[in-house]
Amino acid sequence: MGGMDPAQPTADTLLGDLVSRIHTALGDALVGIYLYGSYVSGGFDPGISDLDLVAVTSAEVETIDLPRLDGVHQDFIARHLDWTDRLEVVYVGRATLEAFRTSPGRLAVISPGEPFHLRDEPVFEWVQNWYLVRETGVVLFGPPAATLIPPIAWGEFAAAAVRYAGQISGQQLEDASSGAIVYAVLTVCRALMTIQTQAHVSKQDGAAWTRQRMPEWAGVIDTALRSRASRGAFSFDDADSRAAAQVFIGLVAARVREASLAG
Repeated sequence: MGGMDPAQPTADTLLGDLVSRIHTALGDALVGIYLYGSYVSGGFDPGISDLDLVAVTSAEVETIDLPRLDGVHQDFIARHLDWTDRLEVVYVGRATLEAFRTSPGRLAVISPGEPFHLRDEPVFEWVQNWYLVRETGVVLFGPPAATLIPPIAWGEFAAAAVRYAGQISGQQLEDASSGAIVYAVLTVCRALMTIQTQAHVSKQDGAAWTRQRMPEWAGVIDTALRSRASRGAFSFDDADSRAAAQVFIGLVAARVREASLAG
């Protein structure tokens, strides 16, 4: 990965350390760990991008030692401050994952802006994640992801992307954090390109692709990209820019829905 400070550990080295510590914390309860997201599919920016992992456990996550795992995450971040708010690890029980369409099981998640906690939404809502892990994920520990995640058709993945874009467009951004607005803008751009091209793309690719097709909204897209690159130093910091982002997100979400129906 170009542009990294040679004095800093590489993401590969950090991943090895993190996986080892998670394995130590879970012991035989760990079934597998899988890397996906920008580090796998492209668009990973050193110093900016997140690391996205799914860890599968033999027991349901409510029964494992969550405080010990939280200590693993906090220790990792304390030793590598550049990774503050750049780590997402989703823990899911094997039985829950294998029956994700109907299972009432829960997830334990640490993600940017959120502490480690149990999530209450249906596991099915994470179908986009399960699809990407199964189809594009890299095994860091355990068996191939396809042995743990049942097949997911492209249409099911696309329908989930449409739903998620709709959920994002329904959020009111007046009081949202700048990071949340940036995430929403870039996520709907990626969803639009994904649905129309049927390709797995990065947020940056989605933004560039959407900018070409909606040049009148280049200002909103460029603001989101600059904010991401500066980690918030440049952002949506006034009412007009937030209102413009809200309109843009709604328009793109509508195009995502129309593209899915046309396809």
